[in-house]
Amino acid sequence: MRLYAWDSEVARALQSPLRDLEVALRNQLHRQLGGRYARQDWWNERRAEPNRHGRAEIETAEEKLVRRKPTYETCDVVAQLSFGFWVSLLGKGGRGGNYEMKYWNPALRHLFREHRGGREALHGKFDRMRTLRNRIAHQERIFHRHLDEDFRTTVALLRYLSPPMAERHEKHSQVPEVLARKSGVLSGQEPVRL
Repeated sequence: MRLYAWDSEVARALQSPLRDLEVALRNQLHRQLGGRYARQDWWNERRAEPNRHGRAEIETAEEKLVRRKPTYETCDVVAQLSFGFWVSLLGKGGRGGNYEMKYWNPALRHLFREHRGGREALHGKFDRMRTLRNRIAHQERIFHRHLDEDFRTTVALLRYLSPPMAERHEKHSQVPEVLARKSGVLSGQEPVRL
């Protein structure tokens, strides 16, 4: 029970930097692609159209919005798209995608000038953080992960997109404190926090 309680506590602490990472990625990728293709609904530009899976996600987002309100803005579609959609734009794109040529080379690589290791390595890091975010959102255990490394990776990725946000999490995040409490919580020396 103590491990379960600690797992819940660390999941809550990690939600804050992961939320900021998701929002920063979404906003920066959208801004960059909107600028590159000179339109806010860049996904409707033939040269920028996502692969079949990405297109289906956009259509689903638009359908949800239409059910809620008859008119919506491009920013509503952007907010409706999942973290996975945005992370996928850093990937290869699969059949019909070629995201390297559509997105990475002409636009997105400029956001990550400080990154060393190439697009695939960067995509891998974002995808690991997407998996962590999804495990937390679906109340799955995370204690088996290298959570200190996950926190450092989240902050490092956030630094590419929003240095002030990254600095805020480095200075004020509860994650390091919760990680340090683990052995004390498990042994009973520290109280559980629900």
